[in-house]
Amino acid sequence: MVRAPLGVAESYIEQLISRKRPWILAKLQLAQQNHLADIESINQLKHGGLLWSKGVKKQLNITFSQQSIITEDSHTITVTLKKRYQAVSEQAQQRQLKKQLELWFKQQLEQIIEQRFVRLTQQIQLTPSAVKIRRYKARWGSCDNRGLVSFNYLLAMVPDWVIDYVIIHELCHLKHLNHSADFWRLVERYSPNYQDAKHWLKQHQAYLIWPCKI
Repeated sequence: MVRAPLGVAESYIEQLISRKRPWILAKLQLAQQNHLADIESINQLKHGGLLWSKGVKKQLNITFSQQSIITEDSHTITVTLKKRYQAVSEQAQQRQLKKQLELWFKQQLEQIIEQRFVRLTQQIQLTPSAVKIRRYKARWGSCDNRGLVSFNYLLAMVPDWVIDYVIIHELCHLKHLNHSADFWRLVERYSPNYQDAKHWLKQHQAYLIWPCKI
């Protein structure tokens, strides 16, 4: 169904649709991918689901005990929920699981940023006014005109070399608050493989989307 103002000729509408057809199909495909990815991400939040951590896909194990804790090894991420969540509905259990994992991912990224950020700022010789880690729905980082640099805590899911690219990308915005040719030349100077990092993020985007609501 197409909505148009009264009096617009049907032939004009058909021509416009024909001209915009590639753009319309691309948007429809993206919407479908995002919908499927959101369903898949919710399905991850259960025993036996698969989550990414530091660029490695791992199996999610759920256990119950007196204390909440998350542990990780080379193949699994084990989330221990408090025993009271063993008797609640699956949706309530998933909400708590998501909350616990969000905090864990944020803590993981804080450690990663702390380890890598100083080296990269010294290398590029650009320092932000402040750094924040937060939740973004559709971006990995941002830099504003006040010099505040922010990162999506779900970066803890991706490999270190990709995180380095995202950090460099946002730091370069301190000099070029745009995506001009000068900006990309500066990114390439400090991240020669940035195209590979962009490709990795695009290729795995559907698996890294996190459900906003449960």
